[in-house]
Amino acid sequence: MKQLVLLCALIIFSCKSEPKIETGTTELQEKDYTIKVEDIEAIQYTEYVLSPDSSEAILDWQPYQDLQSHMELLKAANLSFFRVEQEIMKKFIAELKMQQPPIVTTPAIRSRMTVLETNLLRLQNLSNLDNIKKEDLLEAIKELLIADANLKLQINKKFEKEAQQIQLPVKTQQ
Repeated sequence: MKQLVLLCALIIFSCKSEPKIETGTTELQEKDYTIKVEDIEAIQYTEYVLSPDSSEAILDWQPYQDLQSHMELLKAANLSFFRVEQEIMKKFIAELKMQQPPIVTTPAIRSRMTVLETNLLRLQNLSNLDNIKKEDLLEAIKELLIADANLKLQINKKFEKEAQQIQLPVKTQQ
């Protein structure tokens, strides 16, 4: 009879300890894979803001405005925009390029758009993986934030250069 009581006590105590181990493992996994606002805020990069001339020039470029709102959500650790099918992302990028205003279509800006496209697709692919390391995902986010900042910088440079009134020296004839 004592053996039966001891066996029952052993079963009861061993059953209670298993769920605790599983919840600890789940919490540890969530900490390893979940991107938080603090993680994104810790990323070191130079962020640029569009100048008033640049903002006015791209005011009607709706896909770019949508991209900027998605970038703000990304900075708030919301990756939902990037967790879509690849065809949807490619369609968005095609619209972004197709509706680009002619005033901001220069070779330098086009190259920055290509880099931005590459980083958008890379982050989209990585964010759809279940077993991606947090560090790899943060690196892809950093590269996308840098690509976006470089595009803004290039647009600002274009309008800054156009605003400069450089006069060439007049040659006098002898």
